[in-house]
Amino acid sequence: MNRAMKTTVSVLAAASLLVTAGCGAEEAKLGKSEKEISSTADYLHVPYEDLKQGGEVTFGVDDIPEQLNAFAGNMTTGTWDIWYWYNPIIALFDDAGEYYPNPDFVTKAEAKDVDGKTVVTYDLNEKAKYNDGTPIDWTVWKATAETGSGKDPDMSLNDSSGYAAIEKVERGSSDFQVVVTYKTQFPWWKKNFSTLMHPKLAAMGAEEFASTYVNNPHPEWGAGPYKVKEVDSKQGIATFVPNENWWGQPAKLDAVHYRYMEGNADMNAFLNGEIDLVGVGNKERLSRLKEGTKIYTGTSRNEAFLTLNSKRPFLGDVKVRTAIFKAIDRDTIMKIRFNGMNYQGVPLGSMLYKPTQPGYNDNLGDLGKFDLEAAKKLLDEAGWKLEDGKEYRTNDKGEELELLLPTFAQDDLSKSINEALLAMFKNAGIKLNLKQSSPADYPKIMQERAFDFMLSGMTADNPFGMGDVCQFYQQGQTLIKAGLGNDEIDKMCQASITASSEEEANKLGNETEAAYFKLAGIMPLLTGPVMVTTKPGLANRGAMGFSRVAPQMLGWAKDGFTPEAK
Repeated sequence: MNRAMKTTVSVLAAASLLVTAGCGAEEAKLGKSEKEISSTADYLHVPYEDLKQGGEVTFGVDDIPEQLNAFAGNMTTGTWDIWYWYNPIIALFDDAGEYYPNPDFVTKAEAKDVDGKTVVTYDLNEKAKYNDGTPIDWTVWKATAETGSGKDPDMSLNDSSGYAAIEKVERGSSDFQVVVTYKTQFPWWKKNFSTLMHPKLAAMGAEEFASTYVNNPHPEWGAGPYKVKEVDSKQGIATFVPNENWWGQPAKLDAVHYRYMEGNADMNAFLNGEIDLVGVGNKERLSRLKEGTKIYTGTSRNEAFLTLNSKRPFLGDVKVRTAIFKAIDRDTIMKIRFNGMNYQGVPLGSMLYKPTQPGYNDNLGDLGKFDLEAAKKLLDEAGWKLEDGKEYRTNDKGEELELLLPTFAQDDLSKSINEALLAMFKNAGIKLNLKQSSPADYPKIMQERAFDFMLSGMTADNPFGMGDVCQFYQQGQTLIKAGLGNDEIDKMCQASITASSEEEANKLGNETEAAYFKLAGIMPLLTGPVMVTTKPGLANRGAMGFSRVAPQMLGWAKDGFTPEAK
């Protein structure tokens, strides 16, 4: 998959796992700051040979999407969750988030600087093939790069920036060696070819590319230790079983199940033994665990953020958008989110990096500082006056300043955050209208930009945050729905992703993000650590951070297995 970040259906889909650190249900209530949170993954590490043969695993999820194409512009977190189980997974990451290629597909990856251009050579596993028999050779990589580059302007892609940086993809010493040459230096080459397109998908036109995977997982185009048994967005189920065409270490499990669950249904299902892992990242969920329950804690890949749609009525004026953000007290929202958790974090200052990652900088600046009086002054200057005896501001046409906020969750935490936003907006003379929507409507609402103000979540696919600066902030991108950008920011994006090193790319990328934030279209809100609990013995799945293991590594530890002390 190209895109490193994926939108989720609601702020709690992104934040339900955000918590303070700890080892057990009681210890987890002890407060820690962001700097004390481990940047590594936390889960039961079990070698492949110590996994039981057989058994099943069931996960509760908040999204079984209709769109199952991980390269499509309207994919969601759920799309990637499903894609992972039966498609080529090239990029894996260790517990510290360090990249290494999956040897089932790539036996070696080496990058060199040749005449000022990054050249990457991949040695491919000659056994690798799709379920329909198509070899996964250099031509698959070439097709993925060409289609993923956005050469067809009508094709909606989740991210074309990385592939657009490629000059050519060539056959190496054999069909199973591929040489990728970038137009310039490209420090983020590891973000490309995280997964691959089947040649038939890559050959499609824009309309068919967008529709072919809708409610159709195309199991014949998959390749992995598991295959699709069933994916049904209407019933909210997905099931994967061992793939008889797999050439690597066989899958240990008899089946992997996904079940759609709303609200706190996943917590109830876990306590009833119906699912095998659950997030426990708020006071209410934590209180329901038995004392001594094992809890895994690590860096979260999630974040919550706010978007203003500049294409909607009343929001074309940067003064209005700036005033709205200045009227939001992010510290108050943080207190609501982490009530009872004693988590000592600060509001987020970047969309691209977490505070625990090298390269992080608070790029929001003054825009992130709550200042109600400054907000009122800006609205006055923009022609939105608060008349005596009125609750909300009006313009010279007599129109009230009102904004539409679709909301997707109905749990107490979401309601409390929404109520706080309503009060903050009202204090500035802005009317906020909440519209309760189904989580299933989220992709369509975002695609059609049918909102004024949106509270969303996002999940990073990999740790190369600044490698996605163009995906976020360049004109024409499909990820951020604020509808803003300019030529100068586009140039800054390109300068960042063609820098000579990751360090220089981070510096230029932070400057790019700061410039975009001044347009007042998006505001990062919060992140935090992630906390989950599992059924005893569930192996190689927990608080994964940026870690990504091969699918066949999921399973149940053999009886009597004792993990090595770390």
